[in-house]
Amino acid sequence: MKENKKNMSLTELKDIAWQSAQVVEGYNPDRIRKDACGAWIAYVDFNNHDSLFGWEIDHIYPVFRLKVLGIPEKKWDHPLNIRALHWQNNLSKGDSYPMYTAVLSDEGATNIKCEAIYWVNEVLQYSLRKLFKITE
Repeated sequence: MKENKKNMSLTELKDIAWQSAQVVEGYNPDRIRKDACGAWIAYVDFNNHDSLFGWEIDHIYPVFRLKVLGIPEKKWDHPLNIRALHWQNNLSKGDSYPMYTAVLSDEGATNIKCEAIYWVNEVLQYSLRKLFKITE
């Protein structure tokens, strides 16, 4: 059976990614959140590399690796594999998985440069392997 599901629009992906970001008490969740590494991000600064609070859509299991594994493109943007990440953290993460380096985190109500190692949690790793039918 041929699948007729269209690819999601950038707006849909952006909204899915934004919903994955951490809500911070005292801040409007439609405007300000934190990424998985604790860096502040602002909804209006999507794809803005000139902003201290700019962010991008991150594929948790990197697209490069999915291509190498032969995973069909229509599966890459599954909501389970999408999250919001500050653009500097997304750049430093690159194609790393499940361990990656972040270069930005929060200091009070702003972001500061700092290098930290993060791991995609094991439950999510398992779910992504199952989703993409990866036997590692």
